[in-house]
Amino acid sequence: MRKSLAVATAIAALTVGVGQSAQAESKGYIVRLWVPAMNNFDDSGCPDGRNADAPKIMTYTLERQGMGKEEIAKFTAADVMTQETFGKVAGQRGIKDGKPVNPYIHPLSVPDPKIRLDQAKEAFGFNLDGKVGPLDYVDPITKEVGVDNMAARVFGCFDRTRGTYEAPPGNQTFRWSHYSAGNSWLVEVTNNSDRPINWENDANIQVKFYRGQQIPLLSAGGFLRNATYTVDPHKDLTKASVFKGKIVNGQFVSERTPQFTMIGSTRIQPVFDFKSALMRMKFLPDGRMEGFVGGYLPTKMVYFPFGDYAQAAEYIGGMDVPGVYQALLKNADTDIDVAKNGARTRISMTYLVRGEPAFI
Repeated sequence: MRKSLAVATAIAALTVGVGQSAQAESKGYIVRLWVPAMNNFDDSGCPDGRNADAPKIMTYTLERQGMGKEEIAKFTAADVMTQETFGKVAGQRGIKDGKPVNPYIHPLSVPDPKIRLDQAKEAFGFNLDGKVGPLDYVDPITKEVGVDNMAARVFGCFDRTRGTYEAPPGNQTFRWSHYSAGNSWLVEVTNNSDRPINWENDANIQVKFYRGQQIPLLSAGGFLRNATYTVDPHKDLTKASVFKGKIVNGQFVSERTPQFTMIGSTRIQPVFDFKSALMRMKFLPDGRMEGFVGGYLPTKMVYFPFGDYAQAAEYIGGMDVPGVYQALLKNADTDIDVAKNGARTRISMTYLVRGEPAFI
């Protein structure tokens, strides 16, 4: 099987200029899951309760507009409030230059609702800055301290974005598997040499991500195993995002890479642009792989899918969208990129990645 994979990958290398020796051993995957890594197994991380749902968002919007409590109760009753009525009020609750504006396009036009942050002690990720701070986590698997994952704090007390390792956030999992056009991500594990890879311990490994030309092929059980994919030939997409590192006790552990970038889609996130990124990956007995990618992402890009879903994210998803934006700004935790006004523009975040074996 590995010989077949090596031949298939070598052909792809000659076609798109991967630059790999024709004799190098490699293994390919199609990414079947790419979602924020969350660890919300109980409510201990939200001692003050979850964040506001649609009726509560509507309630404090109408309170700011001066409506009385009895009137608000009637307006927000389950048999009265619809997505349309919600959108007419909450969808124009921003105020800019004295006029109502769309709060999803202008999230700073709304008073900060001060969303509740996750207070848990453990979350998945990496110690990105080499320090241990009061808001850092401990990784529940590796037990590494100083884990930087402030996005998990921002999203940990919203019903829509909570999840666990075994049951990742449902809405984001659904979007990855159903809005697959443009989200065919391919992963190649290689040693760039003519010797076989030692899948238990190997000191010279590269994990390369590519954009696929085809949408993922599906079977009744999900992503089809051992399907063949082609690297997208577009000149801006053929460049691999590479993690260099080693396999230790059957797990790939990367060195730090200054930047890791992959194109997504508007229904998920247009671009995943990590700075100071790290990765770890396990190779499972059934041929699959799973692991984590962490780094610092632009706050505006993390916000994009929520702003894009706009009032639906609030009415259906129970997300205070402007509140999400303001929380991302307040909890941005790196000085890698700083705006002209001195504000931090990136936040630490970790993604769970799982892959099915594939030919590239």
